[in-house]
Amino acid sequence: MSEKRGDSKLSRRAYWRERYDWDKQVKMDWLVDADLVSENLEPKIRQLHKSTGELSLNILDLGCGISDLPTVLLKRCKTPITMYCVDYSEGAIQWQKGLLTNLNQKHGNLLSNYRLVIADVCQLPFGDSFFHVVIDKGTTDSLLKSKDGHQLAESSMTEIFRVLHPKGVLWQITDEDPDVRLLFLQSLSNQVCKTYTTSFEVLLSDNINDYFLYTTTTGENWYSKT
Repeated sequence: MSEKRGDSKLSRRAYWRERYDWDKQVKMDWLVDADLVSENLEPKIRQLHKSTGELSLNILDLGCGISDLPTVLLKRCKTPITMYCVDYSEGAIQWQKGLLTNLNQKHGNLLSNYRLVIADVCQLPFGDSFFHVVIDKGTTDSLLKSKDGHQLAESSMTEIFRVLHPKGVLWQITDEDPDVRLLFLQSLSNQVCKTYTTSFEVLLSDNINDYFLYTTTTGENWYSKT
């Protein structure tokens, strides 16, 4: 099941804790199905791996929820990766634990692994420049639904920029129009006094919405090189 943004309840912890308690056995993919996302991202991850020269890439799934994106990426990626599933809901993390345990090391690369972390996306328990990839699949959208959503989203994005490797990439999947999201990302770039470059592509179109993949890096989009 895929779900789109709804009302302000999506920004409240109580809503997600209750939902994951009673609905934790049913996969919920935010905005776009995990298979489509992983199909798009896997070649980009492969190119990033070549560019960095790292043995393995650290990938953060920010607000992982009960999507099977971590499992699908671990299965699909031939590149060695460590998936960090982060959510403030214990129910979501327990759901991910069950799904990833059932994977039984059937990863695309035998060196790949995963970590499960209960944490607030506005206070990430990781060191600076730790992640080569940060995937934000609707989490910023959810924060923005709150009464103080812009402030929360800024706090989360500041943390993302802090933990993002200098050669890393932030991928955001959202249905927010480019004229709004690009302005928001530019304002954050100015706020943290760093220069970031953002591009976007249409990931999926239906009869109602366009769903975008926004790519933010510290420079040119090296991952598109051949």
